[in-house]
Amino acid sequence: MSRLPQQTGPGRLLFPGVVVFLIVMSLSPLKWVRWVEPFGNITTAVLTPGSAVVSIGSRWLLPKRKQEGQTDLEKTLLEEVEHYKTLYLRGKQQTEKLQRQIEELQRGQAIYTELPVRQMLVPVVGTSSDLSSGLLRIRGGESLGITSENTVAVAGGLQIVGRLSDVTGATSLVQPITSKAAGKIAGKLMVDEPNGVGLLCLLEPLGDGRLRGQVESPASGAQAPAPEAGQTVRLSDDRWPASSQMFILGKVESVEQDPASPLRTVITVVPTVNIERLSEVTLRITDLSAPLTTGGKR
Repeated sequence: MSRLPQQTGPGRLLFPGVVVFLIVMSLSPLKWVRWVEPFGNITTAVLTPGSAVVSIGSRWLLPKRKQEGQTDLEKTLLEEVEHYKTLYLRGKQQTEKLQRQIEELQRGQAIYTELPVRQMLVPVVGTSSDLSSGLLRIRGGESLGITSENTVAVAGGLQIVGRLSDVTGATSLVQPITSKAAGKIAGKLMVDEPNGVGLLCLLEPLGDGRLRGQVESPASGAQAPAPEAGQTVRLSDDRWPASSQMFILGKVESVEQDPASPLRTVITVVPTVNIERLSEVTLRITDLSAPLTTGGKR
């Protein structure tokens, strides 16, 4: 039986040599194999026309799917409808935002119309570098006629946010009433708000977004409803500008008896807005240089 002739010579080593060469090339650093890039470009140029033909053929065999029962014209019209719907909703949202801002400014202006006060809506752009202070940084400063003595920050039209503690050319820092550094603040608990009946109280910030303090008893012989949760506490502190008096400090969260003095009532108050998460505040700026109107006071 005849045997197949075995390959001898250099051809026998060609295939293993090519395999070893390719393995070495694949493991070599990129800078060592840059000399093969021209060969790759030639290969790409040769194969590109063929790949283009294959792509065209595949698109012809498998045409682009369309939504059932929807022509190109219908699809274009639906896209236009969605576009204008988006524009409409965006405009409506902006209109509602402006309307809320106008209402907030009007509510604040209605309390002390005889005082030379101007209002300005400014954004909250951050916090103080000392995060523990709770200070809010707002965009508005001396260039707008703002000083720490004549300006109070409010939210929602009537909710007291705090006073300015530091004013620079373009920005200012607001000390929230809920920050411990703000100190105590005097208010009036409106136990019968429709009739203007209130009890004085002195509130101290707890540092967790709430204020707490004792409520004074009614004057001798006077009748007043008992403090209850949900009642409003308003500012009544002579250390604050007159234009901010009777603005809201918050709502009563709980009522309890003072353990050290059972005859004293202690209330816990929560602002009507989350002061730490405000994106904008309204500045009430008293014009100290303007003459007072009849019956007005700063």
